[in-house]
Amino acid sequence: MMAARALYDQYPEYIGEKKQKTVRKVARRKSHALNRQMYITLAIILLSTSLFILQGYAKITSMRLEISKLENEATELAKLKKDLSGTLEGLKNTTLIGEQAKNSLGMVYPEDGQIEYITINETASNDSYQITFQDKIRNVIGLFASLY
Repeated sequence: MMAARALYDQYPEYIGEKKQKTVRKVARRKSHALNRQMYITLAIILLSTSLFILQGYAKITSMRLEISKLENEATELAKLKKDLSGTLEGLKNTTLIGEQAKNSLGMVYPEDGQIEYITINETASNDSYQITFQDKIRNVIGLFASLY
């Protein structure tokens, strides 16, 4: 211990310089640690931002795929509709229906002796149904009320 004390007394400037170097090294280590933390934080932020962007692109791609599938389905349904409307027009053809009724079911048109005509008294039906002025007003008010 005495020898160290003697050295300290002999070279005080050397020992102070050594302490300053160690203080500088510690300060450098702390700044390096702060720089590392800053770089790590920056890398994490960059990574998370990139992941969010990629997730957005994935959603866009899936939506485009779904849109293309729906467009294909719409074109197929339009073709089917066109085919069915053509088939319907063929089925609505009255001459074809008449021929099938005659051939398949054995149906025939009625003869003159099979037809009976019925007369209806038109004057009796017109007298029983009369609309009053009040009924007309109620109908107009009801019409306007239904609009709102």
